[in-house]
Amino acid sequence: MATQKQKKKQKNNIVLPAAILTTFGLAAILTVLVADHTPRSNISENSADVIEELPEITTEVTVTTAETSETTAEVTTEPAPLPPGSVTGLTLSFYETALKVGDTPVMPLVTMTPEDAVDKSEKWETTDPAVATVDGIGWITAVGAGSCIVRVTSVNNPAVFAEVKVSVADPNGSAQAKRKPAETKPADTAPAETTANAAAAGTVAGMEVKDGITYIQGVMIVNKTYSLPASYNPQGLLPEAQAAFAEMQAGAKADGYTLTSASDFRSYETQETLYNNYVARDGKEKADTFSARAGHSEHQTGLTIDVNYAGDEFNSTPEAKWLADNCWKYGFIIRYPQGKEAATGFKYESWHIRYVGKELAQKITESGLCLEEYFGIDSKYAE
Repeated sequence: MATQKQKKKQKNNIVLPAAILTTFGLAAILTVLVADHTPRSNISENSADVIEELPEITTEVTVTTAETSETTAEVTTEPAPLPPGSVTGLTLSFYETALKVGDTPVMPLVTMTPEDAVDKSEKWETTDPAVATVDGIGWITAVGAGSCIVRVTSVNNPAVFAEVKVSVADPNGSAQAKRKPAETKPADTAPAETTANAAAAGTVAGMEVKDGITYIQGVMIVNKTYSLPASYNPQGLLPEAQAAFAEMQAGAKADGYTLTSASDFRSYETQETLYNNYVARDGKEKADTFSARAGHSEHQTGLTIDVNYAGDEFNSTPEAKWLADNCWKYGFIIRYPQGKEAATGFKYESWHIRYVGKELAQKITESGLCLEEYFGIDSKYAE
C-alpha cells in the first residue's frame, strides 16, 4: 500500500500539459519523466531549507510531429513581350577602330532589326571623352592618346546595344583634336547645282547668288532645291550662331533645362559619307526624308545645331517644348516643324534649329510658317 508520501509524488508527476497538446496537435507523442518535482506553491518562505530537500530533477521530453512537407514553388518571371515593331537586334559595320588625333571622324554604320522596326533612333556615348568624343549620330572624333569604348544603344529597346573599341594615338602629343584642313575642290565640281541656284534667283524676289551660295534678304538658303558648293567650309559654327547658342543655353539653364549640341557643323565630305551610309542602310527614298544629300545639308552652313539628341524620342521631352517656345528669342527657328514636311522636304525634327537672327526668327515663328513658306520657295531635288 502506497504511503502518503508516495501518493504525493504520484500526484505531482506531470504527464502532458494541455499547452503542449495545443501546440503540437494530436500527432504529437510526448514522454515526460519527472522525478521528485515540488511545485512552487509548496515552497515555504524559508526557501533555503526547501531547496536543500529537493532531489536532482531529470526531465526528458521527446516530441514527434507529423511530417510537414513544405513545397516552395520556383517562380520564373518571364519578361513582358515587346510591342510590335520593337528593335530586337543591332549590328555595326565595324567594332574596332584605330585613330590619330586630327584624323577625319569615323562613323560605324548601324543596322537594327527587324527592318520594319518603328523607331530606330540611336543613343551614342563614350566612356572617355578625353580620348574620343561621339556625336548624336555616331561620328567618332579622336581627342587624345588612349583607348575608350563608344557604345550605341537602341532608344526603343535599351537592352539592345553594340560597342566600338577606339584606340587613339597622338603623334604630336596634343591633348586636343585638330581640325583637318578643308579640301578645296574645283569650282566646277557641281556646276549643275550652281546653275540651278542661279536660275532660281531670277524667279524669287530678293534672291541673289554669290559664289554659288543662294541668299534671300541676306539669309543663306540651303535645302533640297538650293545647295552649297563643296568648297564652302567655315570649319565650324559661325561666331554669331555660337554666341547665340551660348546665350540660349544660359536662358534654358535659368529655367531649369540643359541644352547641348549633339551635332552642328558638318563638311561637304562628312555629309556625303553620312548620307551614303543611310542610303546603304535604309534605301535612298527613306534616307531622303531625314538626311540631306551632300551640298544640301544645313549643317554645312555653320548656322545649324542638333540640340541634345537627334532622334524622335526628343520630340516629347520638356527640353523640346522649351526649345519650340523660346528658341526664336535667341535668333533660332525650328527648321523642320511638325506638319510642314511637304514644304521643307524633311520629316519633323524638334531638335534641329537654324540661326537666322532674332528679328527674322520672331517674324517666322509668329507667322506659323516654315522657312520655305515664309520666303515662297520650294525644297525639291532636281532628280
